[in-house]
Amino acid sequence: MAGRTRICSPSPLIVVTFDVKDFPGIVGRWSEGQRRHEGCMILVGIDHSEFGTILRVVERQLAARPDPAAWTDYTVFVARSGQ
Repeated sequence: MAGRTRICSPSPLIVVTFDVKDFPGIVGRWSEGQRRHEGCMILVGIDHSEFGTILRVVERQLAARPDPAAWTDYTVFVARSGQ
């Protein structure tokens, strides 16, 4: 996985994932290794098919942190609450 994320890293993209099993550990290892990332949203309790909900919760998180620099090395668990 780490090799694949390096391929994408030249572009400043926030990772949005449903992988609650692996990504907390991945970003933890990045932090321990002082490896920077552009941010990570880990979606929990939302089905992959709930496109409208996914868009709403992602937009809500982006609106709460509108400055791209505020996402650097920031990881957040995102749930459907407050739709």
